[in-house]
Amino acid sequence: MLGLLLCRANRTVSVAVLTEALWHDEPPRTAHKNIQVYGSALRKLLVAEDGAGPRLRHNPPGYLIQIGPDQLDALQFAELARAGRIELRRGDAAAGADLLGQAVRLWRGPVLPELSSAQAVADEAEQLGEQYLSTYEDWAETKLALGHHTDLVEELNGLARHHPLRERLRHAQMLALYRSGRQTDALAQFDTMRQLLARELGLRPSPVLARLYEAILTGDPSLHVAALGRLRPASVRATTAERSSLIRDVGDFTGREHEVETLLDMVTRADHRGIAAISGPAGVGKTALAVHCAHRLGERFPDGRILGCLRASDGRARAAADVLGDLLRGIGLTGALPDTEEERAALLRESTAGRVMLLVLDDAVSETQVRSVLAAAGDSVVLVTSRRHLGGLESATHLVLEPLPEAEAVRLLGLLIGPERVAAEPEAARRLAEVCCGLPLAIRIVGAKLAGLRHLTLARYAERLTDERRLLDELVAGDLQLRPRLAVSYQDLTPDDRAALDLLAALTAPTFAVPEIAGSLGTDVSRAEVTIERLIEAHLVEAVEADDVEAHSGGTRYSLSPLIRVFLRERHSGAASRSPASTTLSGEDVGGR
Repeated sequence: MLGLLLCRANRTVSVAVLTEALWHDEPPRTAHKNIQVYGSALRKLLVAEDGAGPRLRHNPPGYLIQIGPDQLDALQFAELARAGRIELRRGDAAAGADLLGQAVRLWRGPVLPELSSAQAVADEAEQLGEQYLSTYEDWAETKLALGHHTDLVEELNGLARHHPLRERLRHAQMLALYRSGRQTDALAQFDTMRQLLARELGLRPSPVLARLYEAILTGDPSLHVAALGRLRPASVRATTAERSSLIRDVGDFTGREHEVETLLDMVTRADHRGIAAISGPAGVGKTALAVHCAHRLGERFPDGRILGCLRASDGRARAAADVLGDLLRGIGLTGALPDTEEERAALLRESTAGRVMLLVLDDAVSETQVRSVLAAAGDSVVLVTSRRHLGGLESATHLVLEPLPEAEAVRLLGLLIGPERVAAEPEAARRLAEVCCGLPLAIRIVGAKLAGLRHLTLARYAERLTDERRLLDELVAGDLQLRPRLAVSYQDLTPDDRAALDLLAALTAPTFAVPEIAGSLGTDVSRAEVTIERLIEAHLVEAVEADDVEAHSGGTRYSLSPLIRVFLRERHSGAASRSPASTTLSGEDVGGR
């Protein structure tokens, strides 16, 4: 448990993930209680004499350990690596090489090899290993650019033997060998990799590596010029520079100051691992926040900010090959693209190599879908939005987007219909914000209707929205609709979780505790708690109180959003005869702002 919490330091690790890591597919009936006991024991063990030890706390739906880079080598490594890359972007290769070298020298071997039987820990360890190799490649390329090739050769030879399919590593090895007067050895390394790629993957070396081979073969004098990226094609640089496929950032984006600051800090801080995941219920404005921040980060990502939608118009997950095609078009590639996912992934890696880019992956359905794209993203920074908490996404920092507070919701309504109408009926405006549950999409729909119906008072419209039987019918303005968004979130669930949610919607009490509904769910308290936690991760159920970890013995109460409850009751009664409408980029992505 400690190993996994440290691997995901400063991020919440859900109880479900901890349970899987600790017991695989056979958790005991007391698994949740055991984890509470482990957490309490760890909290006592982690207390330092000076009071500056890591802080472990219960953070629904899981646990979080707060720790600084001076206390954890993995965070210190990430901080040094990020600082080194910043120096490289500023043009100071010597300072960059020094910082990257410090990061590389922190590495002492495989991460937590004694815990490799826990798949979640093994996945995190593998990700850290990838980050080390990427940092080492940056450092080696920088040292080569500074002319320090002789002291790299043997170390590069050893790493290339252990990681024979890494082309950047092979590129650096070949160049170091050639500059050390070992032309034959450099050519032999290319031939070794060519045969290995053909035998293992049925692929050929990348064009970048092939160009280096040709240059070594002909004794190209440019190989002795110390310049990073000397052999990268100029056409790729030209097509990726200052590209943006973002949708526009609306002028009335309001509130979210804390969330914007948090997300910008996530992306720019030294220990950020390259992925920030924004989750929240349908219509809460996840895409709007990601796009707004992406526009704000223009100077930091001069080579491009590219948007890719991961969900099709029918609400299903898009194929990775289609998403990769969008990203390739977004960075400016024209003409016929490769047909297969593997070829498109390779082309994206090559086209973005050495570039400072931001990718926004919108409306992810699952961790697996995101991973298939991340594998091709290289060193790009990635923002992911999703309707569910992507707790299994390795090395991601997470931001849960909550509904707007009342003041911000009322302010947004004022921007849409005019502040004078809100000032004339402040109590009715607050009632409208309450009925909309603080969801920006619902508030935008209300604003669009009121803006077109100037004769309709806010009080009268608020009265209409209090009728559950017509609420979702009222929350429609042109192609802005809330019902289809809720339908997609519902369809994303497993059949068992949908059945559990239907049961919860039928409860008469506004809140419930797990022991109260375990029997109705047809299971014991422990398994019922796991079901509720999955629904929390899907942002369809929320905890209305958070007890201390030692006192957390079934006392926490949960609730459904009133809008979710209305949707489910409507569906159960058969009142909704509509099929889910299209979920396109202009739907939640614009309406959810």
